[in-house]
Amino acid sequence: AQIDQLCETIIDFKAAYNKAKGASDAAEKEAAVTKYFAEDLAASLALAEKSIPAGPGPFLVGSKVSYADLVFYMFLASPGGFHDNAEGAKAAFQGCPKIKAAMEA
Repeated sequence: AQIDQLCETIIDFKAAYNKAKGASDAAEKEAAVTKYFAEDLAASLALAEKSIPAGPGPFLVGSKVSYADLVFYMFLASPGGFHDNAEGAKAAFQGCPKIKAAMEA
């Protein structure tokens, strides 16, 4: 259930990013995407971090890699992954020690 919950949060994060990218005006789109990486994604990841159970680490749930780890990696850290701005995505999880450890594992 914990793995499913974490994976569902990624669906919400993707929807927020797609909404930001979907702005019709170029200036509005740029502002929305900048805000997404600078504020929204980091805040959302901080909330997700709170729902990660205590464990031996470095993985998100349990002592070995799980589907949640794969989904988070593909979303946040995979080269050529979901985001157009890989550096912005990487910066967003730097304040989340559990997520950061999983992404670097």
